[in-house]
Amino acid sequence: MEEYLIDWSLSEIRKKYINESVQAMDYLVLDGETVSPSEIVESCQMFPVLSEKRVVWIKNFRALKSVSGLSGYGEEGIREITSYLENPNENTIAVFSNSEIDGRSKLAKTLKKTASIYEYGTLTEAQLISFASKRFREAKIDIDAGTMRELIDRTGYLNRESEYRLYNFKNDIDKLIAYNEKSVITKLDIDTLIEGDGDTFIFNLIDGISGNDKTKALEILHNKMKDDPYGGIPIALAIASQVELMFEIKEFVQGSEGLYNAHAISKYTNIHRFRIEKAMAYASKYPMDKLRNMLKGIYEAYGSMVTGVLNPQMALEMFIAKI
Repeated sequence: MEEYLIDWSLSEIRKKYINESVQAMDYLVLDGETVSPSEIVESCQMFPVLSEKRVVWIKNFRALKSVSGLSGYGEEGIREITSYLENPNENTIAVFSNSEIDGRSKLAKTLKKTASIYEYGTLTEAQLISFASKRFREAKIDIDAGTMRELIDRTGYLNRESEYRLYNFKNDIDKLIAYNEKSVITKLDIDTLIEGDGDTFIFNLIDGISGNDKTKALEILHNKMKDDPYGGIPIALAIASQVELMFEIKEFVQGSEGLYNAHAISKYTNIHRFRIEKAMAYASKYPMDKLRNMLKGIYEAYGSMVTGVLNPQMALEMFIAKI
């Protein structure tokens, strides 16, 4: 779920229907984690003061996913909301949003019958390019197609497992615009300013480990853990994930299934082509035995961390030293 698109939608609704001079009265954001059914209904039944419509946004409304643990959301509370939804106040626009929705719940079923449903999932590559191009164009900054692809690839937004979201992408675009002095975005700008979803850090670390440049690998690790001394376990999991993918790609390429290119492997595994292409470039550098040893080493390091045998930094340092 893209929080950025939800926030943008509510901003557009507010601009269209709310008189700025009375926004505090006619535009209400309720905390969906704590608000009661009665508070929702009472807020929606009120009339606008000077605006065309009153807008009530029930944000992070967890009851759309599950009412378990939510006070007041028994049968009576759910009935109170669904009764209102079946006969709503036409002068109020009520918006319910949450990152997850269980379509089988009574609330979700009632909303599907009585309201418009919008799902804001991950943007496609074309939508992402359009999103970025508009912002660069408004800033009067040029970026060619190759550099745009480099930007998107570097961010990792299209990676299935990535936690990098549209808000992160917008912030990175703003960063590129703010630091730009030549009215054109270059690959060097992206290399300098964009950290992305962490894949670059992991591959740089793997490069140091596998290239027998232990000093480089340790320096990369220390710089990363300096900012987050408790990040050893996520780093170990990220290394394992990338090496597992590299190993899997190597098996596909050397196997008899006919999966020799990124497109075919992406289609078969349902992992985005960008991530496959990046991992494939690295996988080609290392023999299977090397990847197998790296996997064994990072599994052992992870086990040492979670069992408390070694602290995270020490476990990772030993992993680097042994490979």
